Amino acid sequence: MLGTELQTQTVFSQLRQQGLPFPIVQLNYRLSPSQPFPTPVHDVLRGYDWIKEHLLPKRAIALAGRPQQMSRLAICGELLGGGLAAMLALTECRVGQPGIVAAALSNPLVDWVDFKGDLAKTVTTASAPVAFKAASNALTTELQALRSKLFRKPEHYFDPFASPMLFLRLPGGAIPAAPPDVPTDDMEHLTQLNREEFRYVSEPAQEEAKPLRKTSKRYPSPLLGLRLPAFHIHAGKSSSLLFGQAEEFTRRLRQAHVRQAGELEFGRKVLDEDEIDEMNESERREIAQREMEARKKVQLSVSQDLGMWDASPEGRARVAEMAKWVSDALR
Repeated sequence: MLGTELQTQTVFSQLRQQGLPFPIVQLNYRLSPSQPFPTPVHDVLRGYDWIKEHLLPKRAIALAGRPQQMSRLAICGELLGGGLAAMLALTECRVGQPGIVAAALSNPLVDWVDFKGDLAKTVTTASAPVAFKAASNALTTELQALRSKLFRKPEHYFDPFASPMLFLRLPGGAIPAAPPDVPTDDMEHLTQLNREEFRYVSEPAQEEAKPLRKTSKRYPSPLLGLRLPAFHIHAGKSSSLLFGQAEEFTRRLRQAHVRQAGELEFGRKVLDEDEIDEMNESERREIAQREMEARKKVQLSVSQDLGMWDASPEGRARVAEMAKWVSDALR
């Protein structure tokens, strides 16, 4: 479980009520301006390794025809913790090894790169209330300010381990250059202070580059030996930016599941309209079946409020829903 202490206590209580015969562990991580990314990524990976070393059975007897039942792990997280949980779920799911088979996420922050693009998809409609747009713009500004404090270099938030959405698609833009007069780490700061003369001459402003397409990636590659876990994602519509990220993350996860499930060559990529037109009826039915299975593997639950895992009656109901899903996934 990745989240705040209050969130963790609420989730722990609900999970215990489900009668799960499994240990429940909270993964703590450091994250502050003095401990920026990738520190939380390293902490979470270190905690995950500790769980595998100390809590999983050293040996297990494989059930006939069901070796995947051994050492099944589930992870859940919200907001920043949801992004870290998504990172762990997408990378620690190796076939034939102990790993994550289920991930429950609430309003996960899975893309630190393009807040404006995520916002535009959800609040630029004519019917969106003015107050709703203002709140969404305020959240975008707040997250941009937070990003400048939690990432020393722009390339750090372009890293898929910090922005798990980028495992599944391109970022849609180039990595911006770091400000030349701002040191990016302690060593560079010391070097700057020791210089006898330090003067930065600004260059002429260049025309802003056009945004690039957010093309899907073929993740995971068959060479990685990964099997994507199941996902249960909850998002609240009143937080338009996070809802937009959750909606896109769900869609791209389903595409990845369809690719991975395919045994034919066309199942390894996103099909364009011409390729779909050229398929025969049997291939169309097979694709439709894979898409149906992908929707079961990656579920999106939506509420009209913020949709948080909190102590409110609605929040507790959402935690209970998530806990039951985790229970079913691990049985």
